[in-house]
Amino acid sequence: MSTDRVAVMRSMMVYAVCLPLAIFLGYLLVKIANDPYGSMVSTGMVALLLLLMVLPLFLRWYHPWLITVWNSSLLFVFLPGQLQGWTILAILGFGIAIGHKILHRESRFLSAPSVTRSLIFLAIVVAVTAKLRGGIGLHVFGDESIGGKRYILIWVAIMGYFAITSQAIAPNKRKLMAVLFILSGATAVISDIVGRIGGPLTYIGLIFPVTDSSVQLQQSIVGDEGIVRYGGLGTGCLAMALTLLAYFGIEGLLDLRKLWRAGLFLAALFLTTYGGFRGLFIFAIMMVAFTFYFEGLFRSRLLPLAVLGSLLLFGGVLAFSDHLPLQFQRCLAFLPIKLDPVAKANAEGSSDWRLEIWESLVPQIPHYLLLGKGLGIDFNNLVSYYQFGNSQVGGDVGGTFTVSGDYHNGPLSVTIQFGIWGVIGLVWFWVASLKALWSNYKYGDPEIKRLNTFLLCYFIGKIIMFLFVFGSFYTDIMIFTGIIGFSVSLNGGVARPAPIVHPKIVFNRFRPLPVPATTG
Repeated sequence: MSTDRVAVMRSMMVYAVCLPLAIFLGYLLVKIANDPYGSMVSTGMVALLLLLMVLPLFLRWYHPWLITVWNSSLLFVFLPGQLQGWTILAILGFGIAIGHKILHRESRFLSAPSVTRSLIFLAIVVAVTAKLRGGIGLHVFGDESIGGKRYILIWVAIMGYFAITSQAIAPNKRKLMAVLFILSGATAVISDIVGRIGGPLTYIGLIFPVTDSSVQLQQSIVGDEGIVRYGGLGTGCLAMALTLLAYFGIEGLLDLRKLWRAGLFLAALFLTTYGGFRGLFIFAIMMVAFTFYFEGLFRSRLLPLAVLGSLLLFGGVLAFSDHLPLQFQRCLAFLPIKLDPVAKANAEGSSDWRLEIWESLVPQIPHYLLLGKGLGIDFNNLVSYYQFGNSQVGGDVGGTFTVSGDYHNGPLSVTIQFGIWGVIGLVWFWVASLKALWSNYKYGDPEIKRLNTFLLCYFIGKIIMFLFVFGSFYTDIMIFTGIIGFSVSLNGGVARPAPIVHPKIVFNRFRPLPVPATTG
C-alpha cells in the first residue's frame, strides 16, 4: 500500500512540473510563430528549457551520442550561427566530462600525452593569432568582422577530442560504436532526398539542410546541360563503403561464401561516383589499398584474386569509359583514358581554377610566415566584393573563396592563416596521433584488430587528401581529432606491448649442486 502511495505522489509531482512547463513552452512557441524576427528572448527561453529537459539524458548518454553524431551532417539551421550537431554535443560533453572529473577526483581522461600536448599547443596558436589579428569577430553579435565561427570550430574540435577520450568504450559495444561513428556520415544522403522531393520533407531541412546538388538538379530540369553532382549521395555512399571496409576488412569482403558483402561494397563505391568529386573516388581507392597492405594480405593467397579482380574492373571501366554516367567520368578525369568532352572539360576547368588560386597565394606565404593572417574577414570587404567585384578588394583570382579564406588547399590554409606555428602544431599532432594509432594497431586487442587497422588507414588517407587533393584546416581538424579520439576511447588509451617476462633461476641452497662425473 505504501508503494502505491509513493508512486501516486511521484506521478503528481511529475504532472505538477510538466503541465505548467508544457503550457509555458506552448505560449512561447506561439509567440515565436507570430513574431519570428522580434522574439529572440522567447527563442532563447525555449532553447534553455529544452536544454534543461534533456540535460539528464546528456549526463547519462553524452559519450555515445557524441560518437554517433560526430561524422553526421546534422546542422541546426534555426540556431544563431547555424551550428553543426557535433559542435553542440562536443561543448556539452566537454563540460559534463570536466564536471565529472571535478566531482570524482579518482577518474581521469584516457592517456595520450603527446596528442594532448600537441592539441593544447594548437589551441594556443589559434588563440594568439586571433588576438593579434583583431579578435575573433562574431558578426552575429554585431562585430564588424566575421569568421569567428571558424575559430570556434577549431577549439570545439579540440574540446570534442577530450570529450570522446573522457570514457573508454565498453568491450561489448566497441564494434557497434565503430559502425555508428563511421556510418553516421551516410546521413548526408538525407539532404539530397529532401532537395529532390521537398513538400512534406521540407521541415527535415531544418536539421539536414539541402545541399547545392539540389540546385543543380533543378537547373538540369529546366535545360542546363551541365553535370549534376549529388554531393550528399556521394558522401553518404562513401560512408557506407567505409563502414563495410572497417567491419569486415578486405579479407571479409573477399569471402567467396558471402558474395553479398563484395556486391554491396562495390555498389556503394559506384554510387559514390554520383557525387562527381574526384577526391571521394581517390580516397576510396586509397583506403582499399592501405587496408589491403596493413592487413598483411599482400603475402596471402588473396593477392592473385585481388589483382585479377582489379584488372577486370579496370578493363571494364576502360572499355566503356566514355559511356558511363557523366558524374562517374568526372571522377575518372585524373586518369589518361577516353572520356566525354563535357566531363573532361568540367574537371579540367575546376583544376585550372584551383591552380590559379594557389599560384596567386604562394607569394603571400613569406608575409604571413611568423604571424598568420587569421580567420577573420572584414565584412565590409566581403560586401564590397559582391557589389563591385575583384577590383575593389584586391583582385584575388578565387573571388569570394580567397576573400573568405577558403583556399581549397590544406597546406595553404594552415601556413597563410596560422603561420609556421600552425604548421609546427599540426605536424606535431599528426606525428603524435600516428604513433598512437600505430601502437593500437600493433598491440591492441586482437578482437578489434580490423577496426584499429581501418582507423590507422583512415588517418593516413585523410593526411594525404589534406596535403595533395583538398583540405581546409578549420573544417578538417575535427576529422583528425575525431579519428584519434575514437581510437583512444576504443582501446581504453594507447596500447603498449606486453612486458616480456624473463624466467629467474633460483638455486636451492639446501640441495648440493650435481658433481660432474669423472672418468678413469
